[in-house]
Amino acid sequence: MEADTTEESQSKIVLFLNSYKFRIEPDTVLPCEPRDDAGADPLAGASPAAADASPAAADAASEAVLFLGTDDDGSPLPGPMMATMAVASVLNKSVANKSVLNKASLNKNKNKNKNKNKNKSTMDGGSLGVSQLIPSFELRRLHQQPSRNAYTAARRFTWEKLDILPPPGPDYTRLETTVLLSMQHRDRERVRRLPDIQIESTISVGEFTRALHIEDLGGFEQTEGLFQAILTACEYVGLIYKSQFNRLRPNQFEPMLRPLLAVPVHESYPSNHSFQCFSIAFAFSTILPEHPATDELARIAQNVAENREWAGLHYPSDTQAGRDLARRFAPYLHDAFGPLFQAVHDEWV
Repeated sequence: MEADTTEESQSKIVLFLNSYKFRIEPDTVLPCEPRDDAGADPLAGASPAAADASPAAADAASEAVLFLGTDDDGSPLPGPMMATMAVASVLNKSVANKSVLNKASLNKNKNKNKNKNKNKSTMDGGSLGVSQLIPSFELRRLHQQPSRNAYTAARRFTWEKLDILPPPGPDYTRLETTVLLSMQHRDRERVRRLPDIQIESTISVGEFTRALHIEDLGGFEQTEGLFQAILTACEYVGLIYKSQFNRLRPNQFEPMLRPLLAVPVHESYPSNHSFQCFSIAFAFSTILPEHPATDELARIAQNVAENREWAGLHYPSDTQAGRDLARRFAPYLHDAFGPLFQAVHDEWV
């Protein structure tokens, strides 16, 4: 009784598979001869004992005949042919589905490997990869500048006292806020620049690797690492100069200004976005002055800095001061990042 219940619970496809054997090739299923122990026609009841012992198989056979229909002349198809056709149809669909899934999995693995190669970075101590967030060794070199007095420690480093102009006075600042107010009234231009302004609120190396056409390529990890390290180091240095000049933000000087982004808590002069972006442009121009994209990097830096003016976060003089600071800080940046500059040069040449 228990055996009959087990057989009844078996699906029709299992009964077919138990009666016939198949040869599975890459994209198809080919039926073979019936198994010796299955009888000549298990669906037609060629073996009475088997039919009596397995009523579920007989029910499966009758339903299969109804499902598969008749031949062209109206006569029912033979049992073995119907069985092989049914199972071959089901298995072919299964093989086809698996083939599609395998292709999708293969494409997914290709994209994963591509992204892995793109974002791969060197993790040893002798080189700087993209994944390194703080260029600690390079910042330490900046802080090893000698003091003017050989017997005392340096209170302020040379790169903290670079000769850049101080921010203009109140009268000139009033003129600059008038310019910013006129820019604020140009709604179409502001709306056009708004997506870039929001993206550039946090600078990424993608702004510059895209101009070099290496954004989706592997093998330029040192270049991406240098750009990221410059962004981090210049943000640190720029905050030092901001605290020295302590200039109010435009909306603090002119309350009628409505910035497009949240106003940063630190001071306005010089523009750190301008300083960081132009430092990348000047550094790459020093490494590969003959590269045709050097002018494009400078244009991107200028556009990022001007977008901060359109956002109402910086005066035009902040942008100019950031560019001047980048030019004067470039030699110190080269001294601190000398090994990485050479690694980037070797990566391209």
